[in-house]
Amino acid sequence: MSTYDFRDKVAIVTGGSRGIGRATALRLAACGADVAITYLRRQGAAEEVARSIEELGRKCLTVRADLGAPDDIRRIFDTVGSRWGYLDFYVNNAAAAFFKPLADLQPFHWDHVVGANLTATLLACNEAHRAMAGDEGSIVLVSSLGSRYHLDGYGALGACKAAIESLGRSLAVELAPLVNVNVVCGGLVETESAETVRKAQVPEAREALDRQLAGRTGRPDDLAKVIAFLCSQDARWIRGQTIVVDGGQTLTL
Repeated sequence: MSTYDFRDKVAIVTGGSRGIGRATALRLAACGADVAITYLRRQGAAEEVARSIEELGRKCLTVRADLGAPDDIRRIFDTVGSRWGYLDFYVNNAAAAFFKPLADLQPFHWDHVVGANLTATLLACNEAHRAMAGDEGSIVLVSSLGSRYHLDGYGALGACKAAIESLGRSLAVELAPLVNVNVVCGGLVETESAETVRKAQVPEAREALDRQLAGRTGRPDDLAKVIAFLCSQDARWIRGQTIVVDGGQTLTL
């Protein structure tokens, strides 16, 4: 499983208790990094990830945090700073959404989705930059195909994901040369969140989304491998890019 040498590196992965976040935390730990993961409701799942990381011989810290609350975002980085004193990698993976048509959204729905996704990303990236304290580091933002294609009920989150991709380009310029920023845009993979989106589609759209040129559906580790690469020295020449990892799904839409 290990590919890169991340010994003595420290990573934060938001939403690390399940899905892509879980796979990313395990991938980075397998490469030698110590990892802090955040979760909101699934304490048991977060603790299971921590045990798996510790079985790999690495340290893991679990932090319960609501990314829609700026004080919680600061607390994540303060907690990691108190534990390790520095940060090398920040993976912005967690997301929150109401899967409703845009016409059915109330202002509080919109404000919550924007706050917990777009605003949280900016605040967390600023905290990550400060935590990297003038050393080389990597920030990877996780987006989705809803940033560029219509998915029923996904409009609010899709708008935030599109903005996050734009934010990634701006951060890549502003935080250069020491901090490298890129975005991974994933297709539908085998996660609970993807299943929620899949069930919202009409049958014809669902069949199209299920057609993968790779011959199988996506798995969380498909994205985790790319995220680990973007954290590595091999990716230092890649800046501000949005890399689509979808098994060729968008080529048949």
